[in-house]
Amino acid sequence: MRLVDSKQMQAMDHYTIETIGLSGLVLMENAARSWVAAAEPVLKQAEGITIFCGAGNNGGDGYAIARNLVSQGYVCQVVAVNPPKTSGCVTNARIWEAYGSAVSWEQFRENDPRLSKNGVIVDAILGTGVESDIRGSLVEILHQIDRFPGTKMAVDIPSGISASSGDLLGVSIRADHTITFQVEKVGHHLYPGKAFAGKLSCQKITIQENFFDFKPEYYLIEAGSVRPYLPERKPDDYKNRFGHLAVICGATGTLGAALLASQAAIKTGLGLLTAALPASGRNVFPGRTPELMTVDQEEISADWLKRFNALVVGCGLGRESRLWGKIERLLQDDKIPAVIDADGFYGLRNWQGIHLQNRILTPHPGEFAQLSGFEKPKSNAERISQGLLFVEKTPTTLVLKGAPTLVFSPPGRVFVNGTGNVGMATAGSGDVLAGIIGGLLAQGRSPLHAALLGTWLHGKSGDLYRADYGEESLTASCLIETLGSAFQELKKTGDTPRVEP
Repeated sequence: MRLVDSKQMQAMDHYTIETIGLSGLVLMENAARSWVAAAEPVLKQAEGITIFCGAGNNGGDGYAIARNLVSQGYVCQVVAVNPPKTSGCVTNARIWEAYGSAVSWEQFRENDPRLSKNGVIVDAILGTGVESDIRGSLVEILHQIDRFPGTKMAVDIPSGISASSGDLLGVSIRADHTITFQVEKVGHHLYPGKAFAGKLSCQKITIQENFFDFKPEYYLIEAGSVRPYLPERKPDDYKNRFGHLAVICGATGTLGAALLASQAAIKTGLGLLTAALPASGRNVFPGRTPELMTVDQEEISADWLKRFNALVVGCGLGRESRLWGKIERLLQDDKIPAVIDADGFYGLRNWQGIHLQNRILTPHPGEFAQLSGFEKPKSNAERISQGLLFVEKTPTTLVLKGAPTLVFSPPGRVFVNGTGNVGMATAGSGDVLAGIIGGLLAQGRSPLHAALLGTWLHGKSGDLYRADYGEESLTASCLIETLGSAFQELKKTGDTPRVEP
């Protein structure tokens, strides 16, 4: 699903009004009516509705929502947090006067309101156009509204959340429900914005979805978008048709990383897997996973690598310079696609000599800082800009792990994963991700498609485990155990348009 940032949404809105000729007031009315319709299951149970309106178009939506509510028999009070300023807000505030009254924030507080815990609070204060930190008296106002009892419902996005990044703009109202318009925003799917938005729904209001040549392009990684990338399996196929993956991972003391990556890869439908291990670990694997073949890391060579369809390198491999020097020479051959993870971002030095177009890099934030030279990002906005700049200068597929994981691909594409949970913040989770992506890569998926499908499956495995057992007991091995169920869930989903590599 396509997502947009604040400026892109404004451009579509402007195009609909200025080029197509649909007036802003009509769009505002469409927004209000669709918001009320979507909110009805909650509103009809409410003991009182209080709508807080700002000075801009989000406030204009709020006044129009109030008018539509009273026209349907609801009782609501309207609070003008700030006097209307934009033309749409001024007009809808004036029209509202024929249906009810609005009080200022000061009057509302002087009346010492007693809001019911069974009431509804509607946040129509700031909307998607605000991208700078909240300042002045509005800081305390948002704090107070957030502390009020009752169910909180946001119009478009919770006030104080960046629509472009999900970053907290100093202070925000935490909504239980958010009803947005036409296209979901990037900020709805990045934390903390995702948590502050609560349950999200999107209503179409006849804005023309013309994405022009928007850069960056934002997408949500969801089931329908990655299902087309599932490897095909014919009834008469045999194991050699499903790929042979080499896993060069593990060192003394970190063999578990190699085992997790290998077990995850073989669970993707992979035909064959050979793990290149330190001599001390070669006798450990057969007892744990008899499906795997092993070889001594000392034996790997360019000729040895030619028998494989893809490579996973780096998980728990350590930082021994002699071994990494050999691997660096192997990676200068651009014919074999590879996943580079973990210790690869410390062991590899000559990145200029490694062809990265058909490689997938899977760093966590600290490893990405080591790789890119950027400082560790302090916000989602920095995380996005750094990832985009990296793939612009170094064309590759970048899987930047986090909550949620982001996938970057040239030219200027950002994919936000829609699966996963905090229980996956555990040792070995990244090794499992590298193995899943590597298994798909060996089965002939392109680097981008393997990254998107693998990232979704990894997160979905965690979500399925959480649904049954909670987050606390989730370990990396649990992700492998539920991977089969994640595949089954995906196969139940209909396709949506695919993104080409």
